[in-house]
Parts: sequence; structure tokens; C-alpha cells
Amino acid sequence: MSALEAVLLVKRLGLQPRRTMRVVFWVNEENGGAGGRAYRALVGDQVRNHVAAIEDDNGAEKPTGFGFGGVQAQAVFPGAFQRAVEIGELLKSVGADKIVSKGGGGDIRPLTADGVPGFAVRTVGTRYPEWHHSHGDSFENVSPHDFQLHIASLAVLSYVLADMPERLSDLK
Repeated sequence: MSALEAVLLVKRLGLQPRRTMRVVFWVNEENGGAGGRAYRALVGDQVRNHVAAIEDDNGAEKPTGFGFGGVQAQAVFPGAFQRAVEIGELLKSVGADKIVSKGGGGDIRPLTADGVPGFAVRTVGTRYPEWHHSHGDSFENVSPHDFQLHIASLAVLSYVLADMPERLSDLK
């Protein structure tokens, strides 16, 4: 829901990025990843138009930043990693500015395998481990303030990536 709210926030602010921002609701990550593979098949050759993929699969706790690319992202794509760090600086006032190597996730793996830069939301992770895949994983356990910060951090990252004149993948 935070990804959908992030796109709605960009729209409510009247911002129009150069590129389309798309929200995809994944299914089946834990049981084989069919949703990620199905989306990748659906977009076909148009995968080349994807500027980035952001996975938000760590709960809606207070964001601390984003993971970018795989474990080797900083070494393989130093220009792209540096740009991701610069984007992260925009989130310093909400404490979501830490950009680290190792981002992505199972749902977006079919996209990142084809060269789409991947991000993963990172949070404080204080309560989510006990909620994950349990009845406790519900909105009443989410702090509204933390959820708003989560939405804001996703909106900023998504908008900047969609509006950059160049693509991260071009910044070797």
C-alpha cells in the first residue's frame, strides 16, 4: 500500500515525471516467485524501458534508506551507486538517507536479472520480524507517522528516478 500511496502523493502534488511510474502488486514470492516471472514475461522487450525496480517487502516501519543493486553494485556500477547515494541525501531530514549495496529482492529478481537497477526499502526492522507472515502483520500495528515517512521516502526515490534525464544503468 505504501507504493500506491507514494504514486498518489506524487500525483496530488501535481508532479509529472518524464517517465511513467508503475505500481505492481506481486504474488507468490514465497512459493516460487511466479508473480515476478509473470510480470517480466508480460513486459517482454519493453523491460529495456524500466529505469529501476523498487521492492518494498520489509514492512511499513520507519525507513532508514534503500539497498541498491546486488552485493557487488558499488563495484560494478560506481556511477549509478553514487547517484543513488545523492538521491538518498534528499531523504536526510527524515532519516531515510542511508544507501547501501545489496538491494532488490525476490519479486524484482526477474527484472534485475535483465539489467534493471534494483532497490529495496530498508527500515528500522524492530517489529516486522515478529509480524512477518503472522496475524500481527496488519495496519493497526503500523505507526501512522512511520507509514507517512515510508510513503514519502518511496515517493522521493520513485519520482527522482522517473524524472532523471539519464538512466542509472547509463552511469557506469
